[in-house]
Amino acid sequence: MTYESEDRSDLIDQLSKLLSVTQDMGRKLANESHGRSYDRVREFNEILHLAREQLTAIEQEEKRMFLLERRRAPRSTFER
Repeated sequence: MTYESEDRSDLIDQLSKLLSVTQDMGRKLANESHGRSYDRVREFNEILHLAREQLTAIEQEEKRMFLLERRRAPRSTFER
């Protein structure tokens, strides 16, 4: 894995953790919301869910690209 791809992997991991915490907070807010604000909280949670799905797709694409790059990398042989 190159330094750049490691940085991207770390960023994706950090975003995933942040989204997880935010989704937990969103669920708590939905449980405590009543009346007019509930619809907005529900919409907010749906947006967070879409963001999670998008981040998962990005993560899968990063892994796929890493494997492709690894296959294309020249193999070195060590002779003794």
